[in-house]
Amino acid sequence: GGLWFVIAARELIAPLAIAALLAYVLNPLVKGISTRANISRSWAVSIVYLLFLLLIVLAAVLLAPQFPPLIARLTDQLTSIVILVEEVIASPVVIFGTTYSLETLVANWPALTQNAAQPDLLINVFAATSENLAWVLIVLVTTYYLLLDAERLGEWLLRTTPDAYKADVVRLYNEIDMVWQQYMRGQFRLMLFVGAMTGITAALIGLPGALAFGVLAGLLDIILSVGPLIAMVIGAIVAYVAGSTYLPMSNFWFAVLVAVLFSLINFVENIWLRPRIMGASLKLHPAIVFVAVVGSLAMAGILTALFIVPLIGSTLVLGRYLYCKILD
Repeated sequence: GGLWFVIAARELIAPLAIAALLAYVLNPLVKGISTRANISRSWAVSIVYLLFLLLIVLAAVLLAPQFPPLIARLTDQLTSIVILVEEVIASPVVIFGTTYSLETLVANWPALTQNAAQPDLLINVFAATSENLAWVLIVLVTTYYLLLDAERLGEWLLRTTPDAYKADVVRLYNEIDMVWQQYMRGQFRLMLFVGAMTGITAALIGLPGALAFGVLAGLLDIILSVGPLIAMVIGAIVAYVAGSTYLPMSNFWFAVLVAVLFSLINFVENIWLRPRIMGASLKLHPAIVFVAVVGSLAMAGILTALFIVPLIGSTLVLGRYLYCKILD
């Protein structure tokens, strides 16, 4: 029955895991406020949770005004690209003495664009947006209740444990908690590295908004692979639209330079820095960390790759416990 429930509710695993991670990150702040201010945990949770939501809203408010002028300039640039592409398509191409007309390759373009504007597509976009909003709501609500009842969940787990194993459960809980704390510290160091390197690199080459890109890249680094890719794409778009503040090069090649440098920072982090920092923090060989992260990205997606390293560390804690218990 439990296995059937997990399979039937498998789509809930991702948002619940994200909520658990958010609650774990915010829990020390809740404990600190509750202890220092001498207030109940419920009040501390409410304060931290409202500050967390306020931070999200504030970030959206500050970033939203930056997009309209950027999109307007990008639209102008795209229009010029479309005109250039039309000129290229209208010109025949000669390859090894044979003339090819590119116009025949795009003869069905009006039909494709007409099909793309069908009402079904709009309905699907609306359905996807509504579904994503529902998942966001589940994550936010679950995070709140996990923060509120974290201590009760720990007490419940201890009550359900047989008396002979209570001391073992407490010790295992503390050791596994230490594994996750070390992982979060390692991830925080990686975010600082990526943010600092991205901001410094952007400033050195004259990318507008270097500080903002450093902060954005550091925050998005928590989303393995996809986060750095988003920062790189946004940086390349800004570079193509605005150009460098002082480098004497065209906007196109400047965008290529930004993409290459951002990719290089991501490459150094994933190939060299992440395995060593996480390996040292969790007492794992760097090769195990590298293979686990890359293999998880390829086989199971971003969320699994995000949790795989501390899960391996937690499994090793449980494995050592079972080994010692079996051999007395």
